[in-house]
Order: sequence, then C-alpha cells, then structure tokens
Amino acid sequence: IVLDTLTERLAGIQTVTLGLATSRTATIPLTGELVADPARVTTIRAAVPGRVTALGTWPIIGEGLSAGRELAQVSDARPLVVPRSALVTRVSAQPGELVQAGQELIQLTDFREPLARIVWRLDLPLAPPQTLTVAPLGGLNPGALAHYVAPAAEVDSLTRAPAFLYRLSTSWPGARPGLPLVATIEDPRTSVSGVFVPIDAVVQWEGLSWVYAECVTLTDARAPAHAYVRLRVDTSRPVNGGWLVAPIASSLHSGDAIVVRGAQQLLSEEFRARIRVGEEGEKR
Repeated sequence: IVLDTLTERLAGIQTVTLGLATSRTATIPLTGELVADPARVTTIRAAVPGRVTALGTWPIIGEGLSAGRELAQVSDARPLVVPRSALVTRVSAQPGELVQAGQELIQLTDFREPLARIVWRLDLPLAPPQTLTVAPLGGLNPGALAHYVAPAAEVDSLTRAPAFLYRLSTSWPGARPGLPLVATIEDPRTSVSGVFVPIDAVVQWEGLSWVYAECVTLTDARAPAHAYVRLRVDTSRPVNGGWLVAPIASSLHSGDAIVVRGAQQLLSEEFRARIRVGEEGEKR
C-alpha cells in the first residue's frame, strides 16, 4: 500500500519502532503460608491504675473497630481511643475490673494486607522477584499481588530451603496466620526473545493476525509517499499490552517500523484498491 503524504496524514497513520523483549516460557508454583505480623498488631493498655469504664458497648473477639472510636476510660484518665481500624483478636479485661498501669485491655490486628512467608526452591537461583501472585491453597479465592519485603529469619523447617516475606496487596475472608498458600512465579531458567508487537498494531483478516510494516520511503520530490506491506504475525505468546513475536515466526525484526494507528484503515484501503482493479478488468 502506497500513500501520499496528505492521505497518510488524513488517515492518522502512526508508527512505532520495534524493540527486543524477553518473556518467560513457564511458571513455577511455590508453597507458603500467612504469618503473624507484629507490625500490624496494636495493644491498648491502661495508662494509669484504676477501674475500667466502658464508653459504649464493650468489644468482643472478631469485632471490627474503626479508628478514632473511644473504647474505655480508666479512673479519671483521658479516654482510650482506637488508633487504627482493625479486628479485636484478644480481650484481656472487662468493664468494672481494677487494672494496673500498663496492663493490656484489648489487642487489635489489621489483616487487610497480610504478610506471607513463601518457601523458595533449592533448584532455583537465589533471586526472589519483587512481585509474585499468591492465592489460598485450593483455589477458592482469586490470587493477590504480593510485594517483596525481606528474607525470613529462618529457613523452612521441612526442606531447609530459604524463605522470603511478601506483603499482599489485598486479603480474603478468613485470611489469618497459618493459612496455606501457593505462589506463582515465572521460571527464571527459561525464556524466549523476540520483538514486542502492541495490541493496536494487529489487524485480523481471514482468521489470521497481520501488521503493516513501513517500507523504504519513496523519494519522488514531486509526490512524496510512504509504502506499507502487510505481514503475518504469530500471536500465540501474549504479554502485557500485546504479543511477543519471535523473528523465526515472522518477517519482523528489531528496528522495523510498524503501524500502531491506522492499521485498520490500511487494510480497508488495500482491499478497496483490489476491488477497483477487479471491476475495471470486468469492464474491459
């Protein structure tokens, strides 16, 4: 397809230069579990000795408390306030009891972004990824993205393999320490290289996927134009935002320019031109 400069501009043709990319070809499951996170535990204690007076309904285990709620008053001290939203995980005193200064009254735990301990495998390079996907064992809940925190203090007691701590971006109902997990990572030992083809560059015709690659610019100063050729691409390896296409599976290479805006217009123009030529042939 050859377009003069004006037609190309009206069609909104835009191109992008292909670059090399790499994708993992396999994934590996890792085992783990949710663990207690001291950083998410809050203990409400009596500031002074005296009798506990409830400021409202006294909390029970499993109840969710909102930040800022006034819980109790000990003697004539200032009211004790919930510092952050969390669930009650321990109740150590009741209204009317006499308590000592520093004595625990209520323990709260925030389970919204739990901490996971993921056991590594001895046959893998010791390089934990910054992110991975974690789900409860059994697949009853969707996976959650987890971010690397630090190495665990101890190796796994069963396999003697190292373990790493990850912070989950979300949680599930009943997610508590001890919940078994399965984590999924890309296998660092296997990969395939190719060129990254964006989604917007691909058009469909006759059940196959195609892109338009820019040919050498025509240099006629009287009618400057650009030429594009339609090439088939293999879309069997999807990646984020497009496909990874191996050079052996197509005629595309790093450094080629392909159309990312206006590819559908080029396809229409190509077959409109074919129909016109066919009609002229019939008239003759």
